[in-house]
Amino acid sequence: MKKLAVLFLASFILIGCSSNQNSKNVKLPENWRVATQEDAINDWARFNSPNKIVNDFNGDGKYDVAQILLSNNSSQGFNFVVEVSDTDQRKQFILQQSDTLSAQNFSIKLLEPSEEIWESACEKGYWDCAADEIRQFKITKPSIQFCYIESACTVYLWSDRNKNFTKIPLSD
Repeated sequence: MKKLAVLFLASFILIGCSSNQNSKNVKLPENWRVATQEDAINDWARFNSPNKIVNDFNGDGKYDVAQILLSNNSSQGFNFVVEVSDTDQRKQFILQQSDTLSAQNFSIKLLEPSEEIWESACEKGYWDCAADEIRQFKITKPSIQFCYIESACTVYLWSDRNKNFTKIPLSD
């Protein structure tokens, strides 16, 4: 009996130590699914594009998950979802979605904090900046770059003041 208890405790510890934070997925909205190996086709295969990032986007010391989800019902459509910790609960944000574009046309990339000064699309001259539009910014927390592959990119930064993500286009 004592050996069984020790074996159980050792198994429990090993399972806990071997859990991988990258295995976390967001809570799935109805009619959406997580990408599988079979979904790594077209641009995802060609560019080895990630569709999930695990990091601490809101700076609370807990892991958050950014993930491109695919439609259950079609080869077209995606939801780009980020799930962050909010005290003892998780809060989900749908940052981009489409019913007509393929998920494999998009990728996400982790942007690490740095002293680099980034310019928004309006600051680069793609269009005239609105009075309240961000022109330049620094990445102070891990952030997400969401790209339409070989086209436009957007950065999503966590805003402590608004408790939400700020969307900053980098190109059109």
